[in-house]
Amino acid sequence: MSIKLFTIPGYVHLYRSLLRFCDIGGREARGLVYSLNTANLDSFCFAKPGAFIREAGYVDFNNALLRMNRRPYRTEVQLYKALAALKRNIIPDALTADQREALASLRCIMRSLEHCFYKAFDVEIYDLLTVYCECTYGLIPQSGEPSVCMAGDWAALPGA
Repeated sequence: MSIKLFTIPGYVHLYRSLLRFCDIGGREARGLVYSLNTANLDSFCFAKPGAFIREAGYVDFNNALLRMNRRPYRTEVQLYKALAALKRNIIPDALTADQREALASLRCIMRSLEHCFYKAFDVEIYDLLTVYCECTYGLIPQSGEPSVCMAGDWAALPGA
């Protein structure tokens, strides 16, 4: 299994997006994002024994979340796809109890996004009618990603 390591700037996008799109406070979001970061790092080490990685401590990581200038994702679809990428790059067998709790929270947030999206658009968030396929499978969005949730709306925008 190939595990991708995500960088701190990607977690800043994720943190700001959790604040924007989810009913979660700053301290709770920072704790969750830090635990997901360490879960990703531990999963990488689990998949590649002997690999050396440098882990930012809790204080340094949180300072980066608060000080780095990164915008939140534009849409819930971008957030969902980023969460899916992170979930895919975490190995449950490599986790501590705190990290397992964070992974459970990630899954809960994803289910909530799915539910709210379906209620709003009457379509699954990963359906071909959405911009899911146009969003990056990772934590750092690429320039030019859709600013709307539905593919038809995106195609209708000038310059799309």
